[in-house]
Amino acid sequence: ERRKQKNGDTRTRGQNQNSANSDYRHRHCILTNCYRTNNRISPHTMIMSLLSRLPIPQRIAGFALIGTGFVFILLGLARNELRGDISESPPSPSSASLLRSQLLFDSEHQQHHEQNVAVAASADLPAKNSDSYYVFLQKFPLESSFKKLFHTEVVVCPRGIFKDAAFLNMLDEKLNTLAPSRFDVTGVQASDAKTPFASIDKDQWSKQSEPGCVQLGYGGFNCGMGCCGSPHKHENTNYALNSHRAVISNAMEDYKELYFYGVSGSAGGDVDGISGEDAYKSVCHGFMNAVEMGTLPKCVSNWAGRDYNPLTNNCNTFTSTVLKCVYGFSDAKPHLGVSDLRNVKCPSEKKHDRTELDQCLIPTIDVSVGVSDKDAFSSE
Repeated sequence: ERRKQKNGDTRTRGQNQNSANSDYRHRHCILTNCYRTNNRISPHTMIMSLLSRLPIPQRIAGFALIGTGFVFILLGLARNELRGDISESPPSPSSASLLRSQLLFDSEHQQHHEQNVAVAASADLPAKNSDSYYVFLQKFPLESSFKKLFHTEVVVCPRGIFKDAAFLNMLDEKLNTLAPSRFDVTGVQASDAKTPFASIDKDQWSKQSEPGCVQLGYGGFNCGMGCCGSPHKHENTNYALNSHRAVISNAMEDYKELYFYGVSGSAGGDVDGISGEDAYKSVCHGFMNAVEMGTLPKCVSNWAGRDYNPLTNNCNTFTSTVLKCVYGFSDAKPHLGVSDLRNVKCPSEKKHDRTELDQCLIPTIDVSVGVSDKDAFSSE
């Protein structure tokens, strides 16, 4: 019996010693990084073991720091694959005279429109081009992002293009639930609501096939001219609300979602609205079709293709600028997460009555001032 008890004590001491040695090796491996050669201890185990030794507040801060670092590392590694480059190359200007002609045409068109409004007002008739404009945001997930990163664009549609009375009634009902524009001083959108946007069901917007909306989007491209990263071709200025086409090449277009933000102007021309064309000129600001006007501060960014940054100056920064600085709506967006990190600050400008407003105003062009070749182009 004494021999058996002695043998049992020996085995117990041996087991305890083995356990102590194993615990020592485990701690030693953690402290000396031998986990790199020991397959039984992974980096995850090492990190969790080190964090488990910290007090709870420091442990929580450590987990938060690791999570944030992981997100930024993921975005950095995926920068080239997940950046939103525009689908087609922007048109390059051929000569200063061509651009002067385009500026002159735009100015004459604006003068004709103002004369139209004046004649219509004297005859108690609605102006030909006067309309209210519905402002939408369309959202697409990006390819290779597990639908966790998103691209957005603003779509501006004249009320007059819609022939579906039920769709118009639905928009007007939602309008009463939305927060009005901060630039709406005349009460066009008379609402005390605080909701920034409303979702539009796909079975409703997918029926609206009339062209005539303006698609406002931004992406990266190897160009340095102002606003060359925002395509403004015929297909962008004659956009149908049910279109799934995005301005960038890596958007998952079949997963488009649409949101309604509000209205600009009133039907009949009582209050001038901001059209999609005017919104493009406003956000391009000191640049319009690659021409540097030189008299306006930039509207948050110059929006050149090389200005694109996946974190700080991306497509969602552009749509925030259009919504907040051009139309005066909220720049809040539906569940974009890390795709929309920047809070834009609108430039302060003086209106015609000399009052200052944090808004990107529509540029006016003085055709009596010539544009030299040096001033017409900006390469960076």
